[in-house]
Amino acid sequence: MTILTAMNITQDNRWKAPLYTGLATALVTLIMVLLIQVPVLSVLLGILIGAAPLVGYDLARGAFGANWRPTITGLIGNILFVVGLFLPAAFAWTVPGLSILSMILWPIIVGALNQNQSIGKLLLASLGGLILGLIVVIAVIVPLFGQNAYSWPGIAVVIIWAVWGILVGTALRASPQ
Repeated sequence: MTILTAMNITQDNRWKAPLYTGLATALVTLIMVLLIQVPVLSVLLGILIGAAPLVGYDLARGAFGANWRPTITGLIGNILFVVGLFLPAAFAWTVPGLSILSMILWPIIVGALNQNQSIGKLLLASLGGLILGLIVVIAVIVPLFGQNAYSWPGIAVVIIWAVWGILVGTALRASPQ
């Protein structure tokens, strides 16, 4: 009986897409946070955050490289986030604001330019990922690291984008192919 259960779990791919999209988004975001002092690389990685869930979804489906159009729309959808990286430090609150705006515009651009994806599902997943990511950061990260302003913001950024990637991956999987 356990062999049949294990075979059914390995054949059930409902967790594969959210896992791959979350890991791809977290990996790109982590590299961006670690290389934030290198202007060119941080900008390129900031743009790649938008394509990471789509690449992870293609990897989960086994269709990586079959259609580059969704990946290109993901890159376009995250350009607004990168604009915030160019602003001077005096505009410190614009980077989170542009990140939130990017999470709202990304599903609209990706859904509008891909006939296989629903704008509504992607928008709900994106907003849900943002809210759930903020809840995780507020409930877990902030109490662990306290008020040391230098210890937790990078981790918080990675967690928010990773949770966003997981929920977007769930919405990508839920859309008909």
